[in-house]
Amino acid sequence: MIEYGSVDIAIGGDSRAVIHKNTVSIPEIVILQSLHGDDAITNIRIDGTWDTPDDVERDRLGILYKDSKVIEVFQKYGDLPKTLKDARIGEALLDPVFVKELSEAPAPKKTIRKRARKADGSFKSDDPTTPQNEAWEQ
Repeated sequence: MIEYGSVDIAIGGDSRAVIHKNTVSIPEIVILQSLHGDDAITNIRIDGTWDTPDDVERDRLGILYKDSKVIEVFQKYGDLPKTLKDARIGEALLDPVFVKELSEAPAPKKTIRKRARKADGSFKSDDPTTPQNEAWEQ
């Protein structure tokens, strides 16, 4: 699964010549950084993932940016970066609203399980002949 999203590109690193591009994969962001400069790609926002094999993504990028550029950036063989973390893209280049949304996302609720007890207060054990686990309360 390769993450994709949208970015702002300062053409040739010139902050006066910025374009917005949607549906950009993480490997494409890395290529754009090599073309325009590491800090020329900003306001990166992840919108989803593609279930695309590396060779298909390499072919797509080769059509857009030439095979020689893809090989220069990623070598001839090997895995492509699939996430921001894989590509080592720092938070400073991300869209500030996206970063805020990530930080405000609710943490997954932790399920607290409670042991079941018998009438005398001791713990119940699980009956392995049943599909339900009686050692824990529902």
